[in-house]
Amino acid sequence: MTMTNLTVKDLPDALHEKLKSRAHANRRLFASEVTILLERTLGERATSEEDLLERANRLREQTPTRLTEGKRQEAVWRGPA
Repeated sequence: MTMTNLTVKDLPDALHEKLKSRAHANRRLFASEVTILLERTLGERATSEEDLLERANRLREQTPTRLTEGKRQEAVWRGPA
């Protein structure tokens, strides 16, 4: 998949701040937040479902251990680190 850069000139400061706040609230990079908003507005996905599934499978294969129910319960019991 190829990606293209996008430069927006003369973006109002207030809009920039709203985008930054929204990205932070959603725990995303600024560029990711803008991409998602554009995808939703235009009704398209920048990344195909097949590409997302392939990426998820690669990440799963790279993960040394899987989270078992016992490990999940232990983590919940311990609480935040």
